[in-house]
Amino acid sequence: MRFNTLEGLFTDPGFLCIFLTILIVVCNILIGVSILPSDKRRKGYKTHRYVYFLALAAYALFLSARHGLPGIAVFEYIVLFYFLIVVPWTKGINITLHALAASVGLVLLVLVATLGVL
Repeated sequence: MRFNTLEGLFTDPGFLCIFLTILIVVCNILIGVSILPSDKRRKGYKTHRYVYFLALAAYALFLSARHGLPGIAVFEYIVLFYFLIVVPWTKGINITLHALAASVGLVLLVLVATLGVL
């Protein structure tokens, strides 16, 4: 859906949900970077996990707001599966790969916002 004004953009519930999801993912990446030293890992891991689930919930809210509207729904669900499968899987392989996968996920969210809402 194309909007001519910022007011029209920020009144769209789909855009608000994807914008909230992007902000939560940025916060989660910053939390993940802050717990890189091993002495802070145990304390921040629960917070990192809870914020990850909050990002998934916000993205699910975006998908429910966009349900039934014309658009690129297949790409939106591919991004959901990326966050459900790839990002947690890379955590077990390497921390740097996990950070890279989360950053790619952030770029995918921006693409969803650009192609799907704007």
